[in-house]
Amino acid sequence: MKTTFYQRLVNRQAGVTRSVSIHHIGRLAGTLFLLAFFLAVPLSCETEENEIFPDAEFVYEIHFIDVGQGDAILFISPDVTMLVDGGTRWGGVTGYLDQQGIEEIDIVIGTHPHADHIGGLIAVFENYTVGEVYDPGVIHTTLTFEDYLRAIDEYEIPFTVARRGMERTLGDDVRMTILHPPDNPEGSLNNSSVVTRITFGELSLLLTGDLEMEGELELISTFDNLQSTILKAGHHGSYTSSTTRFLNEVKPEVSVIMCGRDNQYGHPHGAALARLESASNEVYRTDLHGHILIESNGYEYTVTTSMNESE
Repeated sequence: MKTTFYQRLVNRQAGVTRSVSIHHIGRLAGTLFLLAFFLAVPLSCETEENEIFPDAEFVYEIHFIDVGQGDAILFISPDVTMLVDGGTRWGGVTGYLDQQGIEEIDIVIGTHPHADHIGGLIAVFENYTVGEVYDPGVIHTTLTFEDYLRAIDEYEIPFTVARRGMERTLGDDVRMTILHPPDNPEGSLNNSSVVTRITFGELSLLLTGDLEMEGELELISTFDNLQSTILKAGHHGSYTSSTTRFLNEVKPEVSVIMCGRDNQYGHPHGAALARLESASNEVYRTDLHGHILIESNGYEYTVTTSMNESE
């Protein structure tokens, strides 16, 4: 159900909101009331999150940051602020973090050492207090990767090699599980990506880095339950990822593709986009929708975008 555009999130641009009831069908009337309120009363960019979920003690935030051709995802819970990837050096992730008033980041995950994922993290290490870095522990022979490691060392940031099976509590009712890579990653850097599943309340988020078919099949063979409410599609919507078999296991309600407008790789590829559209209720793209914000009370969620698809 789509509302009118209203001023809300980033750069004081018009946004699109969708409100979806999850699990609690009895809440539908309340959700419809909120939607009617949104339609009737324009919201300013000063609107507080608790006006969307007035009974919530805290609203979880998942920011899919438009950094062009790259990934950068910010997750905010009551107790933890986490950044997964940072786009390229020139993607603008620090500008976005500044707009959100971020000063400290508890956990940073560099999913794999390609420049469109870790390049922007160098400036993050230089400009914010970072509590810990998770990394797949695989080597890449680029200046960007060297600068990334040098910055971690220079600012004495604790470094954890991410491995399948690691779990961490991120606060009440919030849990992070590392699903990939295994103890001895083999194959491409993409298939060595750190894959993270975060559960919060009754909802879940699956972040897959640049995982491709080989890695997706490994997840399917290893885990009985991959179902996740929200999926960050692998490898920017490449045809090498988001296989039908994998999507059938994840069963996402919302899928997000992170890619740059008119990028040289042709992402998202038509075949992958068709599979994601078939498997998901909604598909959002940073090349079309700009910054994408999902807010949730742990039971319901809204999606807000900084651009209209037609812009």
